[in-house]
Amino acid sequence: MKRNVWFLVAIFAGLQGGTAFAAVDADAAKSLGTTLTDFGAEKAGNADGSIPAYSGGLTEAAPGYKGGSTVYPDPFENEKPILTIDSKNMAEHAENLTAGQIAMLKKYLDYRMQVYPTHRTAPYPEWVLSNSRANATKAHLIGSIEGDGVSGAYGGVPFPIPKNGYEVMWNFYLHWMSAGRVVRNESYLVEPDGGRTLLGTFTGTYGNQYYDPAAKSVPDLYYLKQLEIGNAPSSQVGYNLILSYSLNYSQADVLNWLYTPGQRRVRTAPEFTYDTPAANFGGALTYDEVGMFSGRMDRFDFKLVGKKEIYVPYNVYKPFLPSTSVQSFLTRKFPDPAMVRFEKHRVWVVEATLKSGQRHIMSRRTFYVDEDSWIVSEVDEYDHAGQLYRIGLDYPSVIYDPVAPYLTDARYSFVDLSKGSYFIGGEFGTGYEKSGAKLPDMSRFTPSGLMNAGIR
Repeated sequence: MKRNVWFLVAIFAGLQGGTAFAAVDADAAKSLGTTLTDFGAEKAGNADGSIPAYSGGLTEAAPGYKGGSTVYPDPFENEKPILTIDSKNMAEHAENLTAGQIAMLKKYLDYRMQVYPTHRTAPYPEWVLSNSRANATKAHLIGSIEGDGVSGAYGGVPFPIPKNGYEVMWNFYLHWMSAGRVVRNESYLVEPDGGRTLLGTFTGTYGNQYYDPAAKSVPDLYYLKQLEIGNAPSSQVGYNLILSYSLNYSQADVLNWLYTPGQRRVRTAPEFTYDTPAANFGGALTYDEVGMFSGRMDRFDFKLVGKKEIYVPYNVYKPFLPSTSVQSFLTRKFPDPAMVRFEKHRVWVVEATLKSGQRHIMSRRTFYVDEDSWIVSEVDEYDHAGQLYRIGLDYPSVIYDPVAPYLTDARYSFVDLSKGSYFIGGEFGTGYEKSGAKLPDMSRFTPSGLMNAGIR
């Protein structure tokens, strides 16, 4: 069985010795749309049928959805778990568990994973699929440091047939999301005794120029711009920032702008990088943990290990519906397992190891990247003693907009095994996520736009 789930290890091991900048050739790309989906996942199901074949994703709204609403009913609410994994039976299922999941089950004897039937719901518009096929033979890594940037890609998965860990991570950075998107997100820190602290409520507006259907290329080197407006608590009101994500960090490094009501001015914020504690999350995360991982990859070596079948959170709706209270979901030690739906999916496994001479609080990270959505489903993080330190989980579900549906990655948690606390950010009952096929007004993503947003 191990030979089956790690069948790509031997193929990719030979590619790790040197820098791979070239796109795949036309013959290799012919597998897209045949044995592989247009975005690079295996089209067929797995051997025992526990993972079905891909059939286009979830493209219709669930019953009860009201057009234009930002409340997305659970299309699988009547399904029951087919398996529950806990500390007593985890050894029987270890082959499909991560090191982080095993650590959780060992540390917290009341932790469990409820596994449901697998649904491959990640949807893609046809124009994104077409661009993904085109990117396969044109996209390549660029930059003075391997992994610094991408060229030759637009409007689709850049590397549907990835050859190394950097390409997989760029697929995550550039995974399908609509050009315009508004997310209202609350974040909390839950202490070991169960005490909850609201770290912040922010309204985020995203201008994803990489997925602008009206263009053919990104107009500048910042493919994604994000405006965050602080709404609560009082310490975060007026704490507004713009985050800009680069297509080539060798040419355009991190460019972030910050407005604080006390100073009433806009300044650059170059410290929003790497393992600096994220101020807008109360320091509960490092800046490169935001969104599971972000920023320049230059401090780690990213090695593609292969592909594996594991249980990951997927099609998770219940905790974020208005009918669920935040208090009931944010239980002591970890989010309520009864509300988290796990499914078996195939993931790409990428090992990130800190480079010699580089500094970071993590010595190693293992990323598990969903083959269908290219979202990081889980990340296991290790300290410098080689011990598991933090475990990040994403809770994706489909934002079933009729024009630009996608699998959202705006909800995630990090459990800190050393402190016994955890961070979680999500669109809870008072939150929302709204998709938009068109770009928002990009003048908002400028220092003057930030200043105007900050004036009260």
